[in-house]
Amino acid sequence: MRLIVRQMTKRDYKPYKQLFDEAYNEYLENLRLNNPQQYQKEVQNKRKVTSARFNFYLNAGSSFVAEEDGEVVGYVATQTISFMRGLHRVLWIEYIVTKKDHRRQGIATALLKKLKNHAKHHRIDSIYATINPNNTASIKLHRKLGFNVKNWKPASLQTKQ
Repeated sequence: MRLIVRQMTKRDYKPYKQLFDEAYNEYLENLRLNNPQQYQKEVQNKRKVTSARFNFYLNAGSSFVAEEDGEVVGYVATQTISFMRGLHRVLWIEYIVTKKDHRRQGIATALLKKLKNHAKHHRIDSIYATINPNNTASIKLHRKLGFNVKNWKPASLQTKQ
């Protein structure tokens, strides 16, 4: 089996959506079992992949997919943000997803290494991500690749009614 990490293209919409749905349903199941109150909130506002959302990450030019024998088995969806936390250019990781039956095979590592090289090549100051504090595998992955994982709590305010 040969792994290729390449820039995301329009033809990746269907596998992107399938992987997103697989990971999101896994997240919802975890919430259902461990945090029923948060589960109810998530189900009411269930996130869905739309072509507009996919195209946003596609057009950002910094999102990548991992292919194994022609099958998309993972992706990292990102965007570049100017002037965040005192830095000129920041690459923000919105999602990093690996197909469930392909985990622990170095796919997410390959995606993040590609992203790191992309950031260096495009003179991006830093890469940021928000990691679910219960996702120990993601925390280990990010630490292994040199990310400074802190115990920050994200805060948000929904302005749309």
